[in-house]
Amino acid sequence: MATKLAQVKPKRRSPITRAEGEQRLIDAAHELIKTKPFSEVGVREIAELADVNHGFVHTWFGSKNDLFLAVMRKLALELAQSFENAAPGQLIVNITSSEVQLFVRLVLWLNLEGVNTRAALPELPIVKTIEKRYVEIEGMRADVAANAAIYAASVAIGAVTFAPLMTNEEGFEMADLFGLLAHINKLLAKYPPA
Repeated sequence: MATKLAQVKPKRRSPITRAEGEQRLIDAAHELIKTKPFSEVGVREIAELADVNHGFVHTWFGSKNDLFLAVMRKLALELAQSFENAAPGQLIVNITSSEVQLFVRLVLWLNLEGVNTRAALPELPIVKTIEKRYVEIEGMRADVAANAAIYAASVAIGAVTFAPLMTNEEGFEMADLFGLLAHINKLLAKYPPA
């Protein structure tokens, strides 16, 4: 009789609010995609880790990809905050960061799945944070900073995505790439395009 009781799973905490359940599912999906290919992470596995009924993934999010969009939004906000907290003169985007790489991989994967990631991030928090820093710290004009921020984000995405293919025999130093970008930014601040 004692062994039968030991095999019974503990009951889920009940009741949980929708907000708490959604957050637990987002956090669980985030944890799982850190270690597994996105295609191998299942709804039931996410729900089990979150200790939430798997049906709520579809009820609250619609699909696994919609849940992954929520993870993408969470990562974008967290990365924007870390970029905002970077000290002047410090590299804003560390593309070797596992969270930056996870964000880029997730965006690329969702786009390949046909998901409109741009609609999920209408404010582009990462780009807006970079743009703000360029105006306040680099002294760029606002219109120049807006384009420079998009350029910087594009360079970072390209570097995360293609650096493994483009390394030369001596190796590829990201610091060199971002040093060049910093130099370009200083020139844009001093000599804005007409």
